[in-house]
Amino acid sequence: MFLTEAKLFDIVKKQFKYKLSASFSVFSSLIIIQTIGLFFSLNGSGTMGTASYGMDYTISILTGDIIIIFTMLWSFISAITLTTKNYRNEDFLFVSNRLSSSLANVLFLGAISVIGGTTSILASMLLKIGVFLIMNEGRTYGYVMNIQELFLGVFTCILYVFLLAALGYLIGMLTQISRWFSIILPALFIGYLIIGANEDGEATAIIQAISFFGSESSMILFFLKVVVTTSLLFTLSIILSNKMEVRR
Repeated sequence: MFLTEAKLFDIVKKQFKYKLSASFSVFSSLIIIQTIGLFFSLNGSGTMGTASYGMDYTISILTGDIIIIFTMLWSFISAITLTTKNYRNEDFLFVSNRLSSSLANVLFLGAISVIGGTTSILASMLLKIGVFLIMNEGRTYGYVMNIQELFLGVFTCILYVFLLAALGYLIGMLTQISRWFSIILPALFIGYLIIGANEDGEATAIIQAISFFGSESSMILFFLKVVVTTSLLFTLSIILSNKMEVRR
């Protein structure tokens, strides 16, 4: 039993290293998407204005929310791409099975989530510094993030990115099992967005899911929520992957 587990570990490690070394397109797309996010963030995420004593004041709230959202979408799309046939065929370079391939994919998504979450926070800081130095036309920015808040922000962002990656991986597996899911899932999502709320005025499942994670004030509980949710999502993905091995 020990020899079997060790062999599986070695295979997963080799596949994980290979995926990292062959992931130039993934990280290049991250650079592009975060650059686009930086561009859209230049005007700020909110603006308010007032007038007093003949002078007009405009306050622009500058955050990196758009960069983080773009990074989350990047992880979601990257996870879906990882389930496509071309990427799955690369695993045949190794003596492996669906389990080792899935575990290597989970590790890979965890690695890119760490990189994506960290760089998105750093890009947000770069945005604020750049606007302050280059576009400071009589405007003052008085908030500086301390080290504790920086690490907390990075950690939280990594969890969000990893959560979207887990969801994207499951959706990718579903679409590989049946092409009908590529039609049904977007239709359901768009339908929820159009409906917005039911007749009783209660929030839809999508809004409730966002609130379930976004409104959590305790970091420990938020971490547990993400760990449990991603574990369930990846477990379902592995089960679907094993089922696909029988069918194909």
